[in-house]
Amino acid sequence: LQTTIIGNAETFAEFGPGLLDMAAVDELTQMQTTVLASLSVILQDRRENGFVKSCHGDLHLRNICLWDGHPTLFDGIEFNDTFSRIDVLYDLAFLLMDLEHRSLGGYANIVLNRYLDATGDDTGLACLGLYLSLRAAIRAHIAATLGQGGDAQSYLALARKYLKPSPPRLIAVGGLSGSGKSRLARVLGPHIGMAPGARVIRSDITRKRLAGVTSLTRLGDEGYTPEMTERTFEAVYQQTRIALAAGQSVIADTVFAKPEQRHAIAAVADEMGVPFDGLWLEAAPEIMQARVTKRTNNPSDADADVLKLQMGYHLGDMDWTVVDSSGSREKTLSDALDVLDVLNQARFKPTSDEGG
Repeated sequence: LQTTIIGNAETFAEFGPGLLDMAAVDELTQMQTTVLASLSVILQDRRENGFVKSCHGDLHLRNICLWDGHPTLFDGIEFNDTFSRIDVLYDLAFLLMDLEHRSLGGYANIVLNRYLDATGDDTGLACLGLYLSLRAAIRAHIAATLGQGGDAQSYLALARKYLKPSPPRLIAVGGLSGSGKSRLARVLGPHIGMAPGARVIRSDITRKRLAGVTSLTRLGDEGYTPEMTERTFEAVYQQTRIALAAGQSVIADTVFAKPEQRHAIAAVADEMGVPFDGLWLEAAPEIMQARVTKRTNNPSDADADVLKLQMGYHLGDMDWTVVDSSGSREKTLSDALDVLDVLNQARFKPTSDEGG
């Protein structure tokens, strides 16, 4: 990676003047070098634990197609280990960066979360900002060599942005089955935290992983014992800690019907020293029932019978912000973003004793 930083800097020095702000280029090189040094222990640990493999090496959208209905990669750099024997997350970072550069950041968030759900590689989030920055810098230097000033400038700006993270925060989204909590968590993800958005931790997927099955495999009663539910929540809390420690914002998505569960996820935020907001989604019973009945290809095993059982729960004191999720996905997202913006502004609003 240090070789990549040096190579980019040399190319920028040759082709950047007249196309790029060279002070910004120098700052980027220094930032990347500093971040790389700070990650030396983590990067070595990833090498020792099998995350460095023979990868594609050039994984952007122009090297992916649909073949017989399946996403298919082509034109990999298997002939050069320098470019292809790399950290798997660095390989994926090229696709994530390319999606964002093409104003498809929502898809970048989905891809990242699907990768993390499948691999459990949440510790890798600590490296993601650097990996994304390096990928954007490579595209910037290529554009500069071709005299494409506009592209070079936009990629340079993106490379710099990835190394200027926003402080992480923890948002919990709860509600009964069919309330739309997972739907909201998914569409909220790209709007929260540093690019490509929040780590969305869904308890349905965590439970299936603990059971050793795929996310779409239905579990029997053995998957929903009190012991398994306790393990699932503890795993969600631990995943949340890891992602927050890496500087990534988190959206925790589960029912959170019990007061002690809501208190526990808020306590994780306190432990990690990050702001916390809890959203509780509510919809009319007939709407929730219609939603769970229509589900297909969904990690949740909840059906109308489960919802009926949940509706008899005693939720206790609800100190989270209630959001009406009866409407469209777009309306619920807009309302949730408004609520979160208000809560965030209130968090930093000066008191009368502070003046102003």
